[in-house]
Amino acid sequence: RREIIMAKYGIEAFKDNKPVAYPIDAKETYGTLSFTGSEVRNKFIYIDDDGEVHEEQNAQNTWKAQDTGQPQDKYIMAYSSKTKDVMDIHVPLDFDVDSLEFDQEIELIGAVVTIGNSEKEQKVVTRNGEQIRSVDCKTFPVQVEGVNVKSSKTVSQPAQHQGKNEQSSKPKE
Repeated sequence: RREIIMAKYGIEAFKDNKPVAYPIDAKETYGTLSFTGSEVRNKFIYIDDDGEVHEEQNAQNTWKAQDTGQPQDKYIMAYSSKTKDVMDIHVPLDFDVDSLEFDQEIELIGAVVTIGNSEKEQKVVTRNGEQIRSVDCKTFPVQVEGVNVKSSKTVSQPAQHQGKNEQSSKPKE
């Protein structure tokens, strides 16, 4: 039902079973971005009670997850001067994070956001007191084609990879 309402107002999460990417002006949206770290997330497979292997977890979340050791997604983390928070940025797998130094200014190339479904823990006050509950929410993961690295001399240097934008429908965790 929420997807229908969002589509009514021009916000589509999926089209042709792929996440819809919305281009953004990263400088206007996030201000100055400073590199704080990186993370590679591996691909998981799921094994049911009969030993069959599946690419995705079942709805009941009961199959055993097994790490394949193969990288699936790569993220860099950057502090945004506008949002005053650290954000995850999805980059191509072959992006060279070793060329980045902590607190180095970066500029996003070809930045888009997609709409993802997630859950967050929220404090809820009931007549029985406060409780922590999981509530559904929307996430807006940022994905880029590449990253310009600003050197300490404030000269712009292109990243080693500025290839095709990779799409990921999985929300950040």
